[in-house]
Amino acid sequence: MAEAWMPGTERLDGGSVRTPPGIGAPRAVWTVTESDPEAWSAHEEARRMVDEGRAAHLVWNPLTGEVVQTLAATRRGRLALGGTDQHGLHLDHGHEGRVCLVVAAIAFREAPFTDGPMRGLTPILAWLDSWEVARDWPAGPPGREGAKAGEAARRWARGGHFGHDQVPGSSAKGPGRLDTARLLAASPPVEGTPRTPRPRPEARRSATT
Repeated sequence: MAEAWMPGTERLDGGSVRTPPGIGAPRAVWTVTESDPEAWSAHEEARRMVDEGRAAHLVWNPLTGEVVQTLAATRRGRLALGGTDQHGLHLDHGHEGRVCLVVAAIAFREAPFTDGPMRGLTPILAWLDSWEVARDWPAGPPGREGAKAGEAARRWARGGHFGHDQVPGSSAKGPGRLDTARLLAASPPVEGTPRTPRPRPEARRSATT
């Protein structure tokens, strides 16, 4: 049974979000925070995104396995995903589908997080599965040349998993060249033991995602 809140996950209030009823295939959109996972915790980055009005459903540190949820699955994310204009109306693609769940990984697009341990991924995938998000990546691996508008819309209509840059009308550059096969594997390999963020006088964040 699908639960609005991912079991066992820390919750942080993402604020009130207008939630129009959605129809169509469920989707998950993966993005990155453009910040150092060795320096910033999921709680810190989730708080930053909420404060900036860019709340995602889940914020995940793939090095430590920490996951923070700021929005119920039944709410729409506040992070701009992409939109197109049709017949004089603006269509926000984040409002499409029965659900459109946004996962923000603490990582840089230049250093794909799928090259690392991805601790805590299995329960995230299980939660997305419970919302019937198909374990499929219709647009192919992100971080490559995008499809033309018509083809991007057809792939989006199929539902499943997408990179932020693959949402029709998106201007995002992330999440980078992800290994989607490894990301969607039932039990991805895990390396070493979880780490905690280190002291960060040198910690940096990029200006955009």
